[in-house]
Amino acid sequence: MGIDFGEASHVPFREELFWSSTRRIVIAGGNAVYVFDAHSGELQTTIAIPSFFGHLGLVTIPTASGLTEEALLIMGWTDVHVIDSAFKTRWVARNVAIDGIVFSEIRDNEIIVSAEMDPPGGWVEVGLDAFTGAELWRKT
Repeated sequence: MGIDFGEASHVPFREELFWSSTRRIVIAGGNAVYVFDAHSGELQTTIAIPSFFGHLGLVTIPTASGLTEEALLIMGWTDVHVIDSAFKTRWVARNVAIDGIVFSEIRDNEIIVSAEMDPPGGWVEVGLDAFTGAELWRKT
């Protein structure tokens, strides 16, 4: 099965990763993320990224119960999506940037990203609550 990014094929960013604990292959580009079973190659789900895809990351984040869980971090041009290991959306942080987001680190209960606010080169650091996606702080 081929992947057709359709009307969003002009978006230059593409990434793929193997999420070993879920045995899934994740392929992202355009305005979608495709999840395939690593053994059968069958499409398992598609995740829409309305703000267009930018970057992927696997992170370990805290849960409300005090444990941690592995999650898929999808960064669009403006939004950040956190997807759990069942491929359900945990949360979406909207309007974090205007032209790109890059993951930096996990610090305590925060996901730290760099957000481009004044292109080109107007990057700021943003802290998002790992439980809810709420913006906690922004350093300009």
